[in-house]
Amino acid sequence: MKLPGRRLLAVAAAALLVATSLLVATLLTSPALPFLPLLPCLPAFTAPSGAGYEPSGLATLADAAVYYATTRTVPQQSRAEFALSLDVLRRRAPVRLLVFGLGHDSPLWHALNPGGATVFLEEDPEWYRVVRSQSPHLRAHLVRYRTRLDHADLLLGSYKQFPSCVPGTGAEPAVRANAACPLALHDLPPEVYENEWDVLMVDAPKGYFPSAPGRMAAIWTAAAMARARRGEGDTDVFLHDVDRRVERMYAEELLCDRFRVGGTGRLWHFRIPPVSRRGNTTTTAGGGEKPFC
Repeated sequence: MKLPGRRLLAVAAAALLVATSLLVATLLTSPALPFLPLLPCLPAFTAPSGAGYEPSGLATLADAAVYYATTRTVPQQSRAEFALSLDVLRRRAPVRLLVFGLGHDSPLWHALNPGGATVFLEEDPEWYRVVRSQSPHLRAHLVRYRTRLDHADLLLGSYKQFPSCVPGTGAEPAVRANAACPLALHDLPPEVYENEWDVLMVDAPKGYFPSAPGRMAAIWTAAAMARARRGEGDTDVFLHDVDRRVERMYAEELLCDRFRVGGTGRLWHFRIPPVSRRGNTTTTAGGGEKPFC
């Protein structure tokens, strides 16, 4: 006897429901078959083969990832210190980034500024050759310093006696060709002077033995460049190794506590406005005040 159509559909639906319930119960209770989440469909690819790394920033990040995944060398800065700088680069990149010093972290700084211009200044010829041989894609210059760490106190106590070292009425101290100021890096490569730098990282030169150059001139030069900025925005300056007396002393004198906006570990972050957008608060040379602040 043939079943009516509606009864046949009801029986089939009930059988399907029972089978589905048994299958789900088996998947959820069987130790050999753990519950697996559904994966989304693979995306469609429209770019030609080999085009995935065409943006220079992606290729650079990939190179840096491979470098740090395969080296045992620890970078100079901690993870928290890197994160402080990365926060600024994320907000501002692409930027013009000037880094005082070459090191194991140089490929990272280059990679964290995709599409920007990153330039390194190194004073040690042997170390310069080592880093450049390992990372020939870096844009780096070998430079010279006139200062000595054991002269740091003398320079700090006397720099205001040199008119070319301090801000004057309506005039800012020059960096380029300013050999009269003992703290000015006056003979750097032309591209350093011909560009305005959005971010400066002072992590060199050496400053841990008496005859080392110390970072006095690098800090003064960073401060002078930031004050003279003509483009939009402020200049972000990072200074490393502020646990050392000379770095801290020169930072307070030239980069100014009122412009310090953050810090972690041994790294301080300053956001320095150009003098053209400051109030009339700069003290001229000769007094006991801080003329850069």
